Amino acid sequence: MRVRRVAGRPVGWRTLLLAAAGSLLIGVGAAGMIRAAVGVTPWDVLTTAVARHTSLTVGGAGAALSILVYLLCAPFGRLPGWGNVVILVGVSVAVDAALAAIGEPDLLVLRLLLYAVSVVALCLAVALVVRADIGVGPLEMVMLVATDRSVPLVRARVVIEITTLTIGWLLGGALGVGTAGFALAAGPLIAGSLRLLDRLAGPVPAPPGRAAPGRSGARGEELEAGDRQVAQHGEGDRHHGPDRQRPAG
Repeated sequence: MRVRRVAGRPVGWRTLLLAAAGSLLIGVGAAGMIRAAVGVTPWDVLTTAVARHTSLTVGGAGAALSILVYLLCAPFGRLPGWGNVVILVGVSVAVDAALAAIGEPDLLVLRLLLYAVSVVALCLAVALVVRADIGVGPLEMVMLVATDRSVPLVRARVVIEITTLTIGWLLGGALGVGTAGFALAAGPLIAGSLRLLDRLAGPVPAPPGRAAPGRSGARGEELEAGDRQVAQHGEGDRHHGPDRQRPAG
């Protein structure tokens, strides 16, 4: 069995800073969506459900689920790298801190405003993590396992997202109309955020011997590391972009 560590680019100060900033912002955006109470990402439907049925916080539930997914993927030849640790810790800490700081608005208009701001922040955060390219989230790890076995990327992603959403819904997670809204808006918002980052700082060159972000390896058969990264937190073909760029749980 060929074992591949999903580490993405070498972890330098720039990529580490981008990943850390993106991870913290993902946590803040996820917390804002939860407090808005109109619907969360598919991954957070699951994390809120697990938190409801256990003594774990939402961040703790997300971390525990991420570790579980990584462990389940390991026998199939995919191992996380240091970038995954940065993302996992950053998102988990930030979502709990933000939930403690953000109250749930009473007025619907304020909840909708909080939801909209949180979606934009979350999509920008995913773009930062994708640009850092030093690791993938748990759902992306499962996607890589599937594509390693010749499952079409889109099919794998759809099945993963639907499965995550269904399990979370059955367990009583925070499913709402905002979940569908996020699915529709995230793709364009993340793509736009990546273009904005490229204009501000210029595209990040691919390391020697690797394809540029958004492209696969030789003949497009290999989905490499952070090139296929999407956040965490998260979540789906809908909101991750290098895979189709696109892109980031």
